[in-house]
Amino acid sequence: MERSIKTKQRKLRMLAFTVSADGTAVTGPDQNQVSVADTGTGVKTVTLDDAFADSEYVVQVTVGTADAIANVEISSSSSFVVDTLDATDGTTAKDAITHIVVIGSDITDKY
Repeated sequence: MERSIKTKQRKLRMLAFTVSADGTAVTGPDQNQVSVADTGTGVKTVTLDDAFADSEYVVQVTVGTADAIANVEISSSSSFVVDTLDATDGTTAKDAITHIVVIGSDITDKY
C-alpha cells in the first residue's frame, strides 16, 4: 500500500536586492533574478524572472534615502510596484534607493 506524505513545508523562496534611486541599477545577491522599470518619479515596477505560485507573497522595502517612505502594490505573481514618497508630506513622489526582500512560495498546496 502506497502512502502519501503531507508536509507543512511551503517551499519558500527569498530574493534580496537593492534598486538605485533612478531605477537604472539593481545590485545585491539576487540582482539577476529581477528586472526593474522606472515608470516615473518615485515609481518602480519590479518583475520577477520566475513567478511565485500565486500573488500571496511578501515584499519588505527599506528606503535608503533620507526623508523618504515607500508603498508597495502587488500586481501579480510575478510583479509589484514600489512607490517612494517624500516623508515630509507623504504624497509628493520622490526617487529613493530601495532595499527589497521578497518572500513567497513556489507551490500552491496549503495544509
